[in-house]
Amino acid sequence: MREELWEWKYQKLGEKVVERLKRKKHDAYLVNKKTDVVPLLKDIMKENSMVAVGGSLTLSECGVLDFLRNGNFNFLDRYNVKSKDELENIYFEMFKADYFLCSANAITEDGKIVQLDGNGTRVAPMIFGPKYVIIIAGMNKVVPDLESANKRIENISPMNSKRLNFDTPCTYTGKCDDCNSPERICIHRVIVESGVRHPGRFKIILVKEDLGL
Repeated sequence: MREELWEWKYQKLGEKVVERLKRKKHDAYLVNKKTDVVPLLKDIMKENSMVAVGGSLTLSECGVLDFLRNGNFNFLDRYNVKSKDELENIYFEMFKADYFLCSANAITEDGKIVQLDGNGTRVAPMIFGPKYVIIIAGMNKVVPDLESANKRIENISPMNSKRLNFDTPCTYTGKCDDCNSPERICIHRVIVESGVRHPGRFKIILVKEDLGL
């Protein structure tokens, strides 16, 4: 019964958010499970395209990385590099990609996409460069408003620092300390308000499950 109620909740909320995203001139989709993501990507993405990704637990959980590695794509695989220089070259090549895939830190119910980044290698190509940006997010990322989005990000940031093995105060306390650590990951906050300048560039896939952090 509990699962059925959450599925119903996510369906109703997801429908609302998809409608708002489309109103902002984004392409938006609502799928039932994480296993539905790759089949949808097969319909959205053209083979032989250059593809890049941002750091994301959600992409791994949905099988997206394996799909890109095994598919007919020119995949700029940031996770399969042998040196820092090779990784930096990928970061610059991202701007030329046909598709840039990532998740979101939060999506508001009225269709704003909120991201917080450290080096900017996720938010920069999201803003400019790649022809299309595909955002995959579980319904746990959906929040009522920008204030809730900021609170959500503050709550999950220590876990992201821990996941990335950074030596920041929050990895000891479990909470944000608004630190001055050189390894701080909370540097660039970006809000995508609308897609009216480039209709359809953003393609948001909402999944009726909890994914990522």
